[in-house]
Amino acid sequence: MKNNERLIYFFDLHIDVNKKAASPPSARDVFNIVESAFRKSEARLHVNKKTATIQIIDLRFDDVEEIVTLYVRYADKRGADVYFADTDANTSRVERKKFGEGRGFGAHLSVSLRPEAGSPNTYLAMLEKANGVNSSLVLRLLQSIFRELYRSDENLFTCDDISGARDRAGVPKKVGFRPMLELKGLPSEQFISDLEEGSLQEIHLIEDKEKKQFGAHPWLHEKQNVVRLTPGAGVPGVAQLWGNLKTVFSAEAKNGYKKARIKFRRADGQPDTVEVDAETGALLDQRYVKAKRIGDVDPVLDECADAIVPHFAELVEAELIANRK
Repeated sequence: MKNNERLIYFFDLHIDVNKKAASPPSARDVFNIVESAFRKSEARLHVNKKTATIQIIDLRFDDVEEIVTLYVRYADKRGADVYFADTDANTSRVERKKFGEGRGFGAHLSVSLRPEAGSPNTYLAMLEKANGVNSSLVLRLLQSIFRELYRSDENLFTCDDISGARDRAGVPKKVGFRPMLELKGLPSEQFISDLEEGSLQEIHLIEDKEKKQFGAHPWLHEKQNVVRLTPGAGVPGVAQLWGNLKTVFSAEAKNGYKKARIKFRRADGQPDTVEVDAETGALLDQRYVKAKRIGDVDPVLDECADAIVPHFAELVEAELIANRK
């Protein structure tokens, strides 16, 4: 990672709820709670047997542009010490961690507070690439914040029961709930090219099921229902396959198949497998997530900072504004 450039990944942040009778809150309401936890120093999560910590160390809202930006830091006490070398002078040194310190890496996460056109409860998000700060871990951090707050207060969020139920006085019944978040990667041009220029091998449509005993074996439980599909004659050609697959997936999502697994062989002959959110076509695998490299960053960047780096955050936010629908 060069000090004057960074890679940013494109995601959809989808907001759902843990109660069928509840309706999803807005991204603004969600991040208001995240901000409250951050102000109380409760926006952190211990990982790797508590030898590492991921936490939000800065957060700001831009109400004019409808954006929230977070700075997330990952610190690992087991991370290797940093080695520096001067090849001209033939000298070197190692910067040793002190007791209690962890090797630190930081990343900016910017999220639109304006839902994407035609996609309610879905918001464009951009995450800077950094060691240790991947989308799965960031999502775990956010989910842990809501999980802990909900344990203390099941009315952390409330809304009217979507069934229209009312109490004896005719007042709409209230439902307490917590948000359930997902970060879904937008597909890159490289993925679409590899898929369409290669050969489709097999598709799995996956339906998650409520756990129930499998047959007469109480120690075995059904978890998923998987439909396997193989391509026949008339497979759509280049520039059409991905669009056709998304149409199939979207239709089957309404029948309960929320995830699809695509097995294909790239043009170089190498096999590959990618998992997709059936409803949106977003990738559940960061290898093929759409990304953009931002170069010539001035002043240059360190591996980590103590807060949002304003001049770089502005570049990320500008990309977010330019790409949201």
